[in-house]
Amino acid sequence: MKKWIVICFVLNTVGSACAAPLLGVSPSVLHEVTRFVVPTGPKSLRFTPDGREVVVDCLYAHQVVVLDSTTYQTVRVIPVPDEPVECAITADSADAWVSLYNTRRILEIDLATGKILHTVPVGAIPKVVALSPDGRWVFVANWDSGTVTAIDAASGTRVSDIPVGSVPRGICFTHDGRYAYIAIMGGSTLAKVDVLTRMVVAQIPVGRNPRHVVLDADDAFAYVSNNRLGIVSKVDLASEKVVGRARVGKNPRTIALAPRGDALYVCNYGSDTLGVVDIAAMREVSCYPTRTHPIGVTVCPDGRDVWVSSYRTSTVHVFRCEVASAPSPPSPGDQAIPARMTKPPIPARVPLRFTLILLPLFVLLGVALWLIFTRR
Repeated sequence: MKKWIVICFVLNTVGSACAAPLLGVSPSVLHEVTRFVVPTGPKSLRFTPDGREVVVDCLYAHQVVVLDSTTYQTVRVIPVPDEPVECAITADSADAWVSLYNTRRILEIDLATGKILHTVPVGAIPKVVALSPDGRWVFVANWDSGTVTAIDAASGTRVSDIPVGSVPRGICFTHDGRYAYIAIMGGSTLAKVDVLTRMVVAQIPVGRNPRHVVLDADDAFAYVSNNRLGIVSKVDLASEKVVGRARVGKNPRTIALAPRGDALYVCNYGSDTLGVVDIAAMREVSCYPTRTHPIGVTVCPDGRDVWVSSYRTSTVHVFRCEVASAPSPPSPGDQAIPARMTKPPIPARVPLRFTLILLPLFVLLGVALWLIFTRR
């Protein structure tokens, strides 16, 4: 009997030692502080750059809803003439550029008054909208046209349509505004567009079905959600090669980088979770339950709060972020926010390849120990 106790103890010790580094430690610990219902179909949401408000595009309600980011109260409901899909907010937090799904238009809306400042024709089924860092250009991904529309922001004039590839979706600009990267969801590349010439200068292979793309603060790496593959890819922009992949939940959709640059938040649409990826290790280290089909995620400029919209249930979740290695002290306002419906994180899965490697080793170790003890 003693020999079996020893064998089990050794196997448990070895197994724990091997599994711990695979799971890692989350760079972020999230606590859900509240959740609430918004008008039907919150397809996307964005913090304003000043962090005071969150703009929610409620697709089926035909409304753009402006919420106070600290009280969670509705500041303004702006009716729009079609289904709003995505938006980009100007640097002064004054205006939102909003794409309309069916009518091939994009609107510039004054968030303080709800007034429509510009209506610009674009391609078929416009999706993601992005503003260049200098505020000069608005780029719109036209899902069914295979183009990106470039708009002069000051005049609200459509300047050109850039052919980029089948089913373009995610867009982001480099911080100097020289290039834009577009996720070609109908293929397997990032289209690199020279903003000055408005021409595609490269198609960077990133794996099938790329949906969303974000850049780090140094424009060194791009992070791409590969929807059908269930992974997030890390792309070295200098070599234009994929240098890392993280297995995440099912159908990763919208992604957002933490402002401190160590974590990536992932809407795992098919798993009903918000995933947290440690980008240094390229590993999903934790995930948090949401309502059905999380689709949009946005992070407060100071990194304190992460908001997630669940598409099918018209629910918005607000998570409070603490850095695991050095949590910041709570502000006085924290005590006033009810910590409702908080759930523990779901442990990240150990990748299958490591399981397949370690399991035979454990079996061999057990057999060896059994032989040693039985021969005594």
